[in-house]
Amino acid sequence: MRRPIKKRKINASKNAEDVDTGASGSMTVLTEINFIGSSSSPTETNNNASSSSTVSAGNCYEVFLSFRGPDTRHGFTDHLYNGLLDVGINAFRDDDELCQGKDIKPELMAAITNSKILIPIFSENYGTSSWCLDELVQIMECKNNNGQIVLPIFYKVKPAEVRYQTGRFGQAFHERQNRLRERSSFDPTTLEKWKKALDEVSTLKGYEADG
Repeated sequence: MRRPIKKRKINASKNAEDVDTGASGSMTVLTEINFIGSSSSPTETNNNASSSSTVSAGNCYEVFLSFRGPDTRHGFTDHLYNGLLDVGINAFRDDDELCQGKDIKPELMAAITNSKILIPIFSENYGTSSWCLDELVQIMECKNNNGQIVLPIFYKVKPAEVRYQTGRFGQAFHERQNRLRERSSFDPTTLEKWKKALDEVSTLKGYEADG
């Protein structure tokens, strides 16, 4: 059963996983998002959305947040999400919006496709989550195919660490990569898609937040 959507000025809800304290770049991001989204309505449903799951009319979003819950759910991401709500930006948070008892992934992919602005929040352990990396691949496909806006946030990691998988981000990513390679069912082309998406997103103008 779908949970009711929280409302503040405009319907708003979003994918919030972990959150630390509010980061210095969050209000700059918020200001830019508010400006970008001020003159138009949320994007219509896109053909790239999974055919097995569609977002119902009215469930198109201005912002989709992709993040690693244990890193930022109760700190930075929560701070940013509530800031979006406060200024009336319609954002997606999967713990509020997804129907319980249903296949979650198709709905997430549809929510990405149906959002105007896509914000991946890169933290130290973002690259340890296959779920987050699959979201990122979809995010970059939507940018390249549909012209959606991607505003990456680098939370306590550097863009170069994400792009080249170095530093703390790279260490966590490679540990996860090595475990996956031990599985006979793992498709190596998936890993190449993840690396390509990490490379592309790190070249975009983004924001660095140190805590």
